[in-house]
Amino acid sequence: MDDLPSGTLYAGRYAVVRLLGRGSVKQVYLAYDRLTQTQVALARLAERHGSDASVGARFSREARASSTLTSPFTVRVFDAGKTADGERYLVTEAVLGRGLDQAVADGPVAPELAATWTAQVLCALSEAHARGLVHRDVKPENVMLSPTRGDRIGEVARLTDFGLAKILDQSLEGSIVLRTAAGVVMGTPDYMSPEQWAGAALDERADLYAVGIMLYEMLLGRVPFEAPTLLALAGLHCHAEVPPFPADAPPPVRAFETIVRRALAKRPEDRYATAESMRSAVEAAGGIRLPPPPTVRALIPDDEVLHAVGYVELMSDAGVGPVQVLATPRLLLGRTGHVVARCLPPSDENDRRSRSVSRRHACIEWHGGYASIVDLRSASGTSVNGRSLAPGREPFRLEHGDEIGLGPHVRFLFEHAPTTAGALPPWARLTRIDRHGAGITHVLVLTEATVACAPDAAIVAPPEASTATLTLRARGGQLVALRDESEMPVALFDGQRWRLGDTTWTVAIHDRRGSTPGAPR
Repeated sequence: MDDLPSGTLYAGRYAVVRLLGRGSVKQVYLAYDRLTQTQVALARLAERHGSDASVGARFSREARASSTLTSPFTVRVFDAGKTADGERYLVTEAVLGRGLDQAVADGPVAPELAATWTAQVLCALSEAHARGLVHRDVKPENVMLSPTRGDRIGEVARLTDFGLAKILDQSLEGSIVLRTAAGVVMGTPDYMSPEQWAGAALDERADLYAVGIMLYEMLLGRVPFEAPTLLALAGLHCHAEVPPFPADAPPPVRAFETIVRRALAKRPEDRYATAESMRSAVEAAGGIRLPPPPTVRALIPDDEVLHAVGYVELMSDAGVGPVQVLATPRLLLGRTGHVVARCLPPSDENDRRSRSVSRRHACIEWHGGYASIVDLRSASGTSVNGRSLAPGREPFRLEHGDEIGLGPHVRFLFEHAPTTAGALPPWARLTRIDRHGAGITHVLVLTEATVACAPDAAIVAPPEASTATLTLRARGGQLVALRDESEMPVALFDGQRWRLGDTTWTVAIHDRRGSTPGAPR
C-alpha cells in the first residue's frame, strides 16, 4: 500500500494527519474525524485481507462487538468499514505513547509497574470476557502505555487489537497461523497457551495464560519458554514446568511467582477462573488497588435494578432538547426515576410540585407489540386520559397518543413508532406537556431511534430525506450510534460531539443518581 499524504480525506470522513506506523498487516495513521470532531487512529488493512469476502464479514462482526467495550484500559473501537475501492479500515481511539514491548526491551521493569500494568490489562479483559469476547493475542505489542498527568506511575496500560486474530486468522507482526487436523492455531508463539497450540476451542483462560507470560517477562526481562523452532517451543508450552524465579530475586519480585505459576498451568481449569480473580491476586502481591471494573448491564433490568438504569442526554446548539434517551423497554417514572423532578427549574413552587410525585410513582413496560403502565401505589395517583388507575392493580394498556398524568401537576404524551402485531417498536417517546416542563423529551430506544438536526425537531422516525440524522440502537444494555447504515455502530461516551448538518449534538452520560461520569481518557 502507498502511504496516504497528510490532508487526505479518507472514506469521506477522516482527514489524515500523519503516519504513526506500518507493518505487514496494516498501516496506522493519526487522523481527524470530521463527524465527531476528535482525533482518531485510522488503520488500513493490507490488500490481501481487505479483498477476502469471508475476512470482511468476520472483520465487521468482531469490530462491532469490540465497539461495545468502554473500559478506560481498552483502546476503544469507533468505526470499521470498506472504502469505495474495497479497502478495509478500522478506526480506534488515538492513544499516543509507547508499547509495552518497548518498555520491556531494556530488561525488567519495577515490580510496582508490572503489577499496575498487569492489573489494568486484566481490568480490560474482565469487561471483554463478561461480554463474551476473547482477545486471543494478548502480548506486549498489543498493550499501549499512555502518558498520564498527576499519576505516580506516569503511564496507563491500554489493551488494543481486540479480535484481530480471530478476524484475520492472523494478528499483528510476530504472530502465526497453523492449520492442523484439530483446527486453526492462531496467536503469537511466545504467549500462546497449550490449548492454543493444539488448535482447541479457547475461552478467557487462554488470555490469562498470555497475561501470565507478560507478567513473567516484565519481572524477569525474558519470556519463560524459549526454543529455536516452533515445534520445540510448542513442546515447552504444553509440557515443561515454568522456570523458577531466580533465588537472588528481590522479595517484591518473588511475591508474584505463585501467581505466574497458576496463570501458566497447562490445564485451563487449573488457572484463575476469571480475569477479576487474577487481578485481585496481582493487586495483593503488588500492594496496589485499582477501581472496580465496569459492570455489564442486562438489556432488560429486573425489578431490583429498575431504578438504577442510567440514561444518555443529547443537547444541541440549536436549542433543541435536551433529549433523554434510555436503552430499556421498562421505565420507572418518579422522583428517583429518569423523569419528573429534574425537568423543573429550582424554586419553592417547583419543589412542591415535584414532591407531589412519589419516588417510585409508576412503571411503563413493553410486552412485545404494546406497552402498559401500572401505578406503584403512589401518594397522588396515576391517570391515563383523565382516568385514574387503581394503585398496584393490573397494568393498564397504553395506546399511541395517550396522556399520562402523575399526580396533579405532571403530564406526559405517550407515543411510539408504528409496529406489526407482537413486534417491539423501534422507539417510544414521552414528552412533557404540562406548562411546568413542556417540551422535555424522553426517548426509550427499544431497538432504534433517530436524532434529526432540524431546528424544530429532536427525535423523529422516520426522518425526512433532507434531514441529517444520527441513529441510536439498543445493544447489550447500552446505546450505540450510526451516522448512516454504511458505518459501524459507535458506543456513545460522555462529552462526545456529533455534527449533523448545521447542528452539533453533545452527549452526556448519566448514572442512576443523575451524575455525569468523566469522559474516557
